[in-house]
Amino acid sequence: MAGYDNADGPAGLVIRLIDTAVKALDDMSDAAGDIAPDVGDLTDTLVAAQRIADRAAQDLRRLSQKVAVQKVAAQ
Repeated sequence: MAGYDNADGPAGLVIRLIDTAVKALDDMSDAAGDIAPDVGDLTDTLVAAQRIADRAAQDLRRLSQKVAVQKVAAQ
């Protein structure tokens, strides 16, 4: 198992990893919105990918909040 160096312990590390994934999904969704007019026949596929990314980011935000609550409860 990989070690970690985080003042907030394992919960802080998990939250940070989730937040990094959320940012990447948000960036992907924004980029998809920017290029959608230029992809022609693939617009429907790109919009579907954008919706999936948006839902995944939302789910990950909820998960991050749950980890934060568990962290506080454990203290």
